[in-house]
Amino acid sequence: MVDVGEDDDDADVRHPQKKFFRTRAHVNVLNANDFWYPVNPAAVPWAEYFPALAASSSAAAVPMPPVEFVDIGCGYGSLLFELAKIYPHTPILGIEIREKVVQYVQQSTLALREEARKLTMAAAAKAAAAPNDVSAASAAAAAANAPTFENVWALKNNAMRFMPNFFAKEQLSKLFFCFADPHFKRKNHRKRIVSQALLAEYAYVMKPGGFAYVITDVADLMLWMVDHFSSSPLFERLPREALKADPTVPALIRTDEGLKVQGNNGNMYIAVFRKRLDPLAPREPPPPNDNAAAALAASDAGYTPKEGGERRGMTW
Repeated sequence: MVDVGEDDDDADVRHPQKKFFRTRAHVNVLNANDFWYPVNPAAVPWAEYFPALAASSSAAAVPMPPVEFVDIGCGYGSLLFELAKIYPHTPILGIEIREKVVQYVQQSTLALREEARKLTMAAAAKAAAAPNDVSAASAAAAAANAPTFENVWALKNNAMRFMPNFFAKEQLSKLFFCFADPHFKRKNHRKRIVSQALLAEYAYVMKPGGFAYVITDVADLMLWMVDHFSSSPLFERLPREALKADPTVPALIRTDEGLKVQGNNGNMYIAVFRKRLDPLAPREPPPPNDNAAAALAASDAGYTPKEGGERRGMTW
């Protein structure tokens, strides 16, 4: 049992501290094969990961809603928890290759779930004790509508190898690639999370019209990912106006890595791609890829570096 390092009387709601879950920043994804994986998506024990969703679905005699959002390389889970606030009823999964980091996300999730349950119960009890108290009733309603984090979980796995084992064809509506390992050396580019072969797998598990979100502080990596997505017949880049209207995009800069980049006054780049409804349909050639549009997208999301913020890869 890992000591989560909090002084709280109730062990069930103690939030873990990152200092107890530090590990190597990078893993050789080409050699990381020692993972459990299901023979097919139907064999994934989703009810174990999302017990409250499974219970409510069982009570209503309806199928449990499938996972729709996946954060590939979720790290310590900050994006997962941001998304849970925006989409409290959508099952969201993080996939991370480092075991200790996954343990941290899972313990954080359990603590947030328990904390939300206790807040809801306390607010409801207070409202019941004072039925004429408007403020108590309002607090109970707010607690009931607050995120419960029952729709969030993380798994240890290698997304470069086993995505089709976990997700059915056209299951996912959103995929996230946030501050991926840049693998600067040319000989290591094959380890990057975006490649033409991997894009075909990602497209297989995504719904037509589904979105892939990309954010990084590394200019060279952004050029690489945009080039690969743009040259694939399976995806098309969304224009700036579409990103402005998407509530998901601002959450990308509120992650741990996003805040770290902001603290270092580094650059940030954002792009969003949509899975094409018809890969064979003709389309306009993509505009020149110079990261200008990606930097403007980050600015629209709420972050613009001060002058001199061209230091590449400050988080690595």
